[in-house]
Parts: sequence; C-alpha cells; structure tokens
Amino acid sequence: MNPEPAPGPYDPAALVDPFIAVDWPGNGLCGPYLPHALVRLGPDTAHPHDTTGYASGRPIIRFSHTHVAGTGGSGRYGNIGVIPFIGHPQDAPPGYPARGEHASAGCYEVTLGDSGIAVELTTTARVGLHRYRFPKGSSANIMIDAGAAVQVTGMAPVTGTGGSIGGFIEISGTDEVIGRADVRGGWGHDHPYAVFFAARFDRPMKHGLVGRAGGVAPGNTVDGVDCRAVCAFGAVDELEMRVGISFVSIAKARANIDREVSCFSFDEIRQQAHNVWAKTLGRIRVEGGTVGERTLFYSLFSRLRCMPTDLGVDDENPHWHSGVRHFWDFYALWDSVRNANSFFCLIDPGFATDILNCLLDTAGRIGWFPDAWIAGHAAQSQGGSSADVLFCDAALKGLIGVDYRRALGFMRKNAEDDGADPRVCGRYAKPYRDIGYLPAGIPQSVSRHLEYAYQDWCIGALAKQLGEDSVAERYGAASQRVWNLWRDDLGSFAPRRADGTWVDGFDPAFLRPDCWNDPHLYEGSGHAWSFNVQHDIPGLIARLGGAEAFIRRIDDFLADSNDHPWKEIVLHTPWLYHYAGRPDLSAEKVRRQLQKHYRTERKGLDDNEDMGCQSTFYMCSSLGIYPVMGQDLWLLGTPVFTRSEIVLGDSGRSLVIEAPAAGASRPYVVAATLDGKTLDRAWLRHGEIAHGAVIRLTLAEKPGTWGRTLLPPSPLQS
Repeated sequence: MNPEPAPGPYDPAALVDPFIAVDWPGNGLCGPYLPHALVRLGPDTAHPHDTTGYASGRPIIRFSHTHVAGTGGSGRYGNIGVIPFIGHPQDAPPGYPARGEHASAGCYEVTLGDSGIAVELTTTARVGLHRYRFPKGSSANIMIDAGAAVQVTGMAPVTGTGGSIGGFIEISGTDEVIGRADVRGGWGHDHPYAVFFAARFDRPMKHGLVGRAGGVAPGNTVDGVDCRAVCAFGAVDELEMRVGISFVSIAKARANIDREVSCFSFDEIRQQAHNVWAKTLGRIRVEGGTVGERTLFYSLFSRLRCMPTDLGVDDENPHWHSGVRHFWDFYALWDSVRNANSFFCLIDPGFATDILNCLLDTAGRIGWFPDAWIAGHAAQSQGGSSADVLFCDAALKGLIGVDYRRALGFMRKNAEDDGADPRVCGRYAKPYRDIGYLPAGIPQSVSRHLEYAYQDWCIGALAKQLGEDSVAERYGAASQRVWNLWRDDLGSFAPRRADGTWVDGFDPAFLRPDCWNDPHLYEGSGHAWSFNVQHDIPGLIARLGGAEAFIRRIDDFLADSNDHPWKEIVLHTPWLYHYAGRPDLSAEKVRRQLQKHYRTERKGLDDNEDMGCQSTFYMCSSLGIYPVMGQDLWLLGTPVFTRSEIVLGDSGRSLVIEAPAAGASRPYVVAATLDGKTLDRAWLRHGEIAHGAVIRLTLAEKPGTWGRTLLPPSPLQS
C-alpha cells in the first residue's frame, strides 16, 4: 500500500485526535489539557463512571477540571464541576445527550442535547476556560459543583472511589465564585486532598444561589458536603468563564488566572494551547506512513505527555517547599518504567532528570521511594520499588544532575529495611532475604520475586557505576536468586511454600479474570511473567531448551494473546526474538501487535494506556527503536515511517532514522548503517545515539541474515 499524502503544512498537533482510546479500557481524555498540566478539563458523563469520568454515548452531567488519564482501578479527581443550563436557576438538568462532539489538541466542543447550548473548552496549565453560547432569549445559568468527583462502578464513594467530604462555596462578587473541595477516595490510597478554585465570568450575574445537594441555603456562602452555587445571568447569547485551580489556596487559584490568562480572549488561549502542542509534538517529526499511522503516533504522543502533573518549583505542592520541581500523579512507576521513562531519557533528558530529583526529594520526606505518588501521598505498590529501575536506567544512560549515591542509599533501604509497609513502599524484605525467594502466602509472591530480583540487579549495577564494588558484587549475586522459583517441569516460574515445597496444581497458562487479585502473579500468567527476566534472558533461553525452543515459546504466547491481556508486563515480548538472533521475527510480531492493539477509534486500545507505556510501545515500535528498561540498551527494528527525526532534549542535536523503503510490503531490515558506518547488530548502546546520530536501514520483502550473529548483551552473561 502506498503512503497517503501528508495533510498540508507540517503541524503535528493537527493530527491529534483526542477521541482515540477515550473509552474503556484505554481511558484517555477527550477534554483539553497541556503537557503535564495541573488542569485537565473535560466532560463527565452519567454514572457509572469510567476512571476518567467519561464514556461515549452517555449523557454529559458536567465539565470538571481535574482528571487522571489512561488509568484503571477506581479512578480519582473529576473535581470542580461546571454545567450550563437554561430556565429557572433551581432547575438544573440531570444531564444532556452529547451532540456534535469535536475535539482537537487543546480544545473540546459539544452541543448539549436539545438545549441548544454550544460549549467550547480550552485550557492553560492551571486555568480552564469555558465559552457557552445560549439560544437567543433564554435565561442562562451556570452551576458550579464543589462536590463533584469521579465515582467508578460498584465502589462506595469516599471509601472506594471519589467523594465529597466537605468544602465551601462563596459568591464573592458579581462576577466571581470561589471555593474549596475536600475529597477522599480513588485508586491507591484514601487520604483526603483539597482542590481550591476561583471562577470568574466576563459579565456580572443577575443573582446567585448557594446550597447543597439537598437544597438552597441562605446567604452567599455554604460549606459542607456536596456544596454548590448557581449563577443566573438572564438573557445572554454568550458567556465566558475562566476557572483557576490550585492545590494550595484560593489566592493561588486567583493568581493562576492573573498569571496565565492576562487577557480574556478565549480564541487566543485556544490558539496558544494548539501552539504548545505543535511545539511539543514537533520535537519528533515523522514522514511517510499512512495518515492513520501518523494520527495514532501523535495522538498517543499527546497521551504520553499527559501525566505526571507538574506542580512547579515550590508552587503547587501544598505539603513542602524544597527548591525541587515537584510532580504528582505517578500512576504508577510500575507502568511507566516498562518503556516510557527510558524513552524520556532519550527525547527529554531534562524532564527525566527532574522526575528523578522529585522522587529523591519525596523519599527524603517520607523515607522511601514511592511506586505511585498521587495527590501528595504514596499509593499502592504493585511490585517493589520501580524507582530502583529508573535510577539505574538513567545512570547507565549517563544522565547528569542526579545524586545517584543518595539514590543508591534509598534503593538499598528498599531491599534491606524490614520496617517497610510493602503494600505502599519497600519490600517484604525478611522472607526474601532469609530463604532466597518470596514464599506463597505473600501477595503476588511470584511476580514480586521476579521484580525484586531485577531491582537487585539494578542496585548492583548502580553500585558498580559508583565504584562500590562490594555492594555491586553482593547485589549482582542476589539477582540470580530469581531462579529459585523456576520449575523446569513447567517451564515457568511458580509459587513455592516457605518449607521449599511447590504449590500444588499451579497452571502457568492460567489467568484469572480479576488478575490483579491473583495470589501468586499480578496481572499476568506464569508464562507472561516468565519473560520478565531482563537481566538474564540467556539464562531463560537455556532453561527453555535453547534458541529454537525459546522462539517457539514466544510464538505460542503471542498466538494465545487473546487469552492474555496486552498489558505492560508483556509489551516487550515481541522484541525478545532479538536475543535468539532473530530480529526478523521481532519485526513480524511487533508489526502484528501494532496492527492488532492500536486503532484510530474511541476504543482504540486493548488495555489501559497506563502512564504512557502503551503510547510508548506504539511510538518506539513505529520508530524502529525500543528500550530495555533499566539498561542502556536499545533494540533496532523495522520503522513504520520512511524518516523520523527526534530532537534530543535541549542539546540542539537530533537522532535521525531513515528507512526509505518503509511500508507494509517491506517488513524486514536486511542492512543498516550508523553515521555512515556498517552496523551488523540489531541493538545500540544509548551513548551511540544520545548525542545525535543517523541510522539508515535497508528494508526488504524477505528476511536476510542481518542482526543474527551479534546478540544483545544480557547483564548476567556479559
């Protein structure tokens, strides 16, 4: 198939479709946001909610200013809700069917059912802007709901999913409403948090009412659970409002408006939002491919740059000031560590460094690296300390500006300190240390064991980088304990009791429907988790009977992928053929996964987007270069695009990947050069590309022998 022509002048933001993967299980946002912004504004639909508060085909009940994106579980946020309506101020409707929804980078538009109210939304980093057009002659009203929260199916508000626990609203002038929402509930932890707001209108209201869900209250101020205000404007054709949001104070919310919206021009702010995305996405320029492939690439790029939430330096962190740029909503590192953090080390090393320094700053305050850090609190740990992998990854890639020696101290604390609460931070350290594996009875004992072993290798690798040879040797040896849960008869890792006996009846192919509740393995089967031995893939190959048997195991697993969800723990599996000397098979299977699991549809992903890991799989695989987490290694594959240029942070240099013959009919790399020199291997060290390089790939219809001899190095075999 010939590539379709690129549409008009180069503007990657014009290719973004926010409705891609907006529905479950992708759970993306269709409302506007800027990269890593505090405000993520968008429509919430009628209960029951998905984690973003939105699902296609359901009535719109409000537009709220805080959301998570791409997550599973019980959601969070959906706070400070706004809904326009016409008629009597006390007759707010329960919801509107969405008519004519349209979204682009930085903007969302809809008409609310038969009301005739046309809605436009755009945003700055900390301010949501609304423009409402009302039918001529109608009485225009705005309801502001401080009790709004995303409430996911089958979970009790406040205790399981989000819910109001207090707050207040005040009509503070004829053109302003202020308030605070106190909220509790959501995935990861149930600690309360507060969201402050200031809403300003472009014209004075005729009058206003305040109250709670049960009815109107006297005066201009009301406090308590589910408090709200209705502002009546009479017969107006158009109304604009700007809503400043802060996690610190109303003064900050007002200051955010003053700082970010200096003039009340909705169209200007909408254009600014588009321009921000054009600049951000333009740091990777792709040519060739189909319009659909480019649309997926840039739409998922915008997903990658949604979370975590940037709170700035001593600005929007309500808990402490430290001179360090702070982030919330790592949701969670367990997901992003698979590929997204490694990708940031290449495309935006300054951002990657700031994340690491935020984690160090947080550990200094709470005593541990969090695995998830949400709304100012450590949240559920899904498998030890993924931060260990991030720091090792960055150090081996040569990122500067990080206190790696201090990081090593916290990494060792994770492994050695028995005082942790491993549901949130640290490890089940004592049994793992004393008997050399995690015994059955500890939650997800097998998958945690695998992750602890790789984190041990990361501790050892960082120690070696820092010249601490005895620590490096000890943790390098500890990482080989991974094989203490290997069963040759099953060809899989398996649960084992503390007395050394194996758990009876274990089936490595079995996956529970609620796989997050499996007692032995988190969100994957034994076969799925058995591919997660990133520090000793040759050891896995040997135990499976050699390269051909390893290839058959991957073949069988990917062929049965309908029975195994396309989750973060298996995204790397189609790339593992490289370790058996068959990058041609990686090319086949990677392309198949791209076609199977990624679509330009509202249901365009087959699993949660999960903190950029699904986006990164698509982006890196279509670029033809994929990271090995925790290492300085990149695997080379077949690009979707004929040419890609990646701006490497602020260095002024670029990585260029050229594949002039790219297309569906030529899936195989048969020759390659790096900066004009022959490249016989299908992998690269980070240092070979981090300062700028040109990779040129020759593609063909049939595979050759390229990349079959010099296999990717594996740490325990190097």
